[in-house]
Amino acid sequence: MLPIIVLIGRTNVGKSTLFNILTKKRNALVSNISGLTRDRNYDFCYLEKNKKFILTDTSGFDFESKIIKTQAYKQTLIAIQEADLILFMVNAREGILPQEYEILKKIRKYQKETFLVINKIDGIKEDEKINDFYSLGIKKIIKISASHNQGINYFINKYLIPWMQLKFKKNIIPKKLEIEKKSMKIACIGKPNVGKSTLINALVMQNRIITSNIPGTTLDTISVPIQYNNKNYILIDTAGISKKQRKKNKIEQISVIKTLETVNKTDITLLIIDAKNEQNEICNQNLLLINIIEKCGKPLIVIINKWDLLSFSEKNKFKKLIKYQLKNSFVFKIHFVSALNSEGIFEIFKFVNNFNQSDKKQINTSKLMQIMQEAVKKHQPPIINGRRIKLKYVHLGSSYPIRIIIHGNQTRYLSLTYKKYLKNFFYQALQINGVPITIKFKETINPYI
Repeated sequence: MLPIIVLIGRTNVGKSTLFNILTKKRNALVSNISGLTRDRNYDFCYLEKNKKFILTDTSGFDFESKIIKTQAYKQTLIAIQEADLILFMVNAREGILPQEYEILKKIRKYQKETFLVINKIDGIKEDEKINDFYSLGIKKIIKISASHNQGINYFINKYLIPWMQLKFKKNIIPKKLEIEKKSMKIACIGKPNVGKSTLINALVMQNRIITSNIPGTTLDTISVPIQYNNKNYILIDTAGISKKQRKKNKIEQISVIKTLETVNKTDITLLIIDAKNEQNEICNQNLLLINIIEKCGKPLIVIINKWDLLSFSEKNKFKKLIKYQLKNSFVFKIHFVSALNSEGIFEIFKFVNNFNQSDKKQINTSKLMQIMQEAVKKHQPPIINGRRIKLKYVHLGSSYPIRIIIHGNQTRYLSLTYKKYLKNFFYQALQINGVPITIKFKETINPYI
């Protein structure tokens, strides 16, 4: 197994910044606003050849919200239990605080090897502030500035690599890393408080992600690996995307951007909708999210959560409503669940696998030509300046996502209505549900002009 190193400390001491630097990614949300990291976040670190470890980012110990604080504290304790090494981070600018002694007491109960990482040393002229940290009694002390990348290479070469060589002489890549490479990545997106985190917790059958009735509890993207029926998946929880019109603060803006980036990187997307709140009408926000997923070229399964809260007549009414509102969308499947009661949730994996099989259909040029000719025969393109628009040739630009390229004369004059007609015709003819189709039109150049 790979060694596990955990970052521990108060909020806003720079744990997530160091996490991003060591993992060479930007997965952890970083800001000068405290309390952004809430769930434990894992990623792999590659120091040099055959020198790899798992790094865990954790929440700070000083949350304001009692509900979130209690659950975040439990997540941090689990991370400490799993760890082989603790990096106890402190803030040089603020000096030693009483909370540091309390945190140290909690750490020492687990008898894990601990390094003290003094962060934010840039611009500190008072040595007394830094020297005060020696009173914590930790032998190995590292001084860095994570945001300015100061002292990081020294920390890696002087402390991390020697520690790994001493403790883990045979650093073999574990099955977990291979599993991650072969796993299907599933992103859960939706409005705040629709049950994304609750659904993932129910699927993994543990309180892996913090949940509460406070909208916006999840701020970061959290990846959770799971094995079901001998197949590997990675479930990715994302921050809720609120109404477009509402003014968003900087953290909300970053969270939304990270959510959209996640959709781009995953294999399939689950859009979670609250049945109780949207039983009369699917809000424009969810329709906008479907449009965004389509533009990203990602497959989509719509999950209607909190289905148990509706009466029999309300359920029938809702099914008719959603069927009508999503009749022209590319949705692969609409599935009804109760994440809180674990009703119908494991069928999601069946739909994901069914989609995976249908996604492997081969689309050849002759078939595309036949479909295009049938579409033109049933409904011809309009006449522009006395000449009818001609669609001459079609071929596949890419198979995942599906991108169809049509060549012809005067294609720039094609109306949005006719383009939509062609797209729907291809959808029906190819019988591919859940996979967005993008059609690009290319103008044939007249060599005599």
